[in-house]
Order: sequence, then C-alpha cells, then structure tokens
Amino acid sequence: MVRIQSRICVGGPALHSILLSEGLSRRNGSRYETTLIGGALEPGEKGMEDFAAARGVAFETVPSMRRAVNPMLDAQAVVETARRLRRVKPSIVHTHTAKAGAVGRTAARLAGVPIVLHTFHGHVFEGYFSDRKAKAFIAAERALAKVSDRILAISKQQRDDLVDKYRIAPAHKVDVVPLGLDLDRFRADHPRGAFRAELGLAADTPLVVAVGRIVPIKRFDVLLDAFARVLAKLPNAHLAIAGDGDPADRAALERQAAPFADRIHFLGWRRDLERMYADADVLALTSDNEGTPVTVIEALSAGLPVVATRVGGVEDVVSDGDGTLVAPGDVEAIAAAIQRELTAPRRLSAPARDAVAQRFSHRRLVGDIEALYDDLMAQKLGRRVLSATTEVAPC
Repeated sequence: MVRIQSRICVGGPALHSILLSEGLSRRNGSRYETTLIGGALEPGEKGMEDFAAARGVAFETVPSMRRAVNPMLDAQAVVETARRLRRVKPSIVHTHTAKAGAVGRTAARLAGVPIVLHTFHGHVFEGYFSDRKAKAFIAAERALAKVSDRILAISKQQRDDLVDKYRIAPAHKVDVVPLGLDLDRFRADHPRGAFRAELGLAADTPLVVAVGRIVPIKRFDVLLDAFARVLAKLPNAHLAIAGDGDPADRAALERQAAPFADRIHFLGWRRDLERMYADADVLALTSDNEGTPVTVIEALSAGLPVVATRVGGVEDVVSDGDGTLVAPGDVEAIAAAIQRELTAPRRLSAPARDAVAQRFSHRRLVGDIEALYDDLMAQKLGRRVLSATTEVAPC
C-alpha cells in the first residue's frame, strides 16, 4: 500500500504517518508493506527525517506537492504521483491532510488504484481562509469524498463536523480512528530540574509551556495577552514556547513579548519535550482550530495538566480533572485558568495518565488501521489477507 502525507514535517500528522508506516511493515509482522510519500517542506518547517530513519521508515518526496494552492504545480504533483503509483501498483492508497488528499486521491483514481482512503487530521473550513475560499475547499472535499472508499476522522467531534456541519460525506462512509502516538517516553519517569536549570529558574518558579508551530491559527498572540494578565498576579511566572515557523510570525510574537521578554523564552524546535513536561506546571494551547492536538496528548501522558481552547478534537482528549477548557480567544478565561494551575501546582494521577496512553497508543492505531484495510480488501477485492505475503479469495 502507499501512504501519502502532505509534508513530513514536525507535527502530529507526520508522526501518525511515520508510526503507521513502521507498524504496517512486514519486518514488524504486518500483513501489509507501506511506501510513504510526502510533499516539499515550506520555509521555517523542520523535517522528520531523523525520526523516520530511527523507525526504519524511508520516504519519497514529490517536490511539486506544496502547501499553497497552485494549479500548475498541483497538476504536476498529480501527474508525478500517478506515475509513481502505476510503478508501485498498490492495492490501497491512504492519504493524510488536505493537499495530499487532493493530489493523492486524484492520482490514485487516475492510476486505477482499487481502494482509496483519506484521513482528516483537522480541516481548513474555519479560521484559515476567507468565506469564499472556505466554501471552495468544502466543495472540493465533497467531490473528493465521492471517489474515496472511506473517510477517517481522528475524533468524534471531527466526524460530526464532516458529516453534519459541512456534509463532506454520508455517515456510513466516515469512521473515527483516533490518533496513535508512541507515548512510552512521556510515560516514563524523568528527573525533574534539568529544564528549569537550563532556563535559570528555581524549583518553585511558576512555569507555563506551550508547544506548536508558530502560525496564526495557533494564536500564540492570545497566549501572550493572557500571560501578561497572569504576570499581573504572579510576577515571577515564566512562559516557554517550543516551536518555530515563518520568521515573520515569530518576529511579530517577539515584538509583542518585548515588555516582559525576561519572562518569556522562545526555544525553537525541541526534541526533549518530556524534559519540559517534567518541569512545567501547566501546558497552554490557545488555537482557534485543531484536529486532535498531539502536544495535549503527550503532556497528559506525562502527567501535566492543560489549559486549552475548546476547539476541534480537544474536547475528545481532555477529561474532567485533566485541566480546563475555555472558549477560543477568551483571554481573561485563559489567564484565570493558567493562574489557578500555577497557584496550586499538581500532577495527574497514574490512572489518568494510563487512560490517555491506552486511548492514543500507536499500537492500538496500527491494529485499528490493519483491521480496516482487511475489511476493505475483502469488500472491494474479494480477498482476505492471511499473511504478509499471501492473499486468498474467501470461501
């Protein structure tokens, strides 16, 4: 089978695709073998080659598959992808995220691939574009859903959006398959103090962390406004932001943070999030839109409470007692929730951490997707997969 991801860059969708590609490989006992294809990285994005290589996953790049809509490049990407699919001759093409979904599904049908699936890791129908552009994307997704055998949502809330709110596809065609992540390093016990020492902070200094791409939809500007209000009550608090993006977006945030720059740390991309979570008092997420936020899952697995906006699939992740959900853009509510967590620092219980780890395990994800592929192979091709190398017609 072939898996197509818009870009193999730092973030939840690429993690998801790499872990699936690793799990659905014959060397790991799967009945399938995966070829992973990704588009070109954008300026400011960091690739995940090292992570993929450590997992034994190689991927090919389609240079013409870019994030922005460009009719000439998009057509070139379709042609190039279809050419690769004709060479590989997969039984299944599974696409992830919007651009890969458009290019990959079109190319798969042109190449005569019998089974085509698409996973929404979020959507761009709100908060990204003008109403006119959003309506065009909705129309395009409805057309693409008609040539898809199955649409996968990563949360119940997202499924409701796709089926009821935006009518992308009928209910029988949309399944919920939650994200799967390797959470073992977050579940492990890590010595506390190393990250605070790096920042020059005492053990009792109130510390907020935020993780994500620095792009407008993540609303780090709202977080900075909220943190300014927190400082009015807790003047010794600190905020550490791990992530990067377009240099202009980061520069705008740094200008906004200038009045209290000694309390805010822009860290760039970090690979040691488990060290950050071990030392932090609360994780903040202030996005206007999310699919299922990886950073929230990882933080909860590490025992760190969260303050997050109630958007997308966030509500499907955060349970009572795990933290506080607030309306997007509500600076006062975000500040008040962060202040509460900083005033009485705590860690989540072992059962709460275990529940998150079990729901979002990459092992569970691989099993769910493999079972779905088996079902579609039987339905569409009349074949039942018995092993990694043998397919037979059912009796």
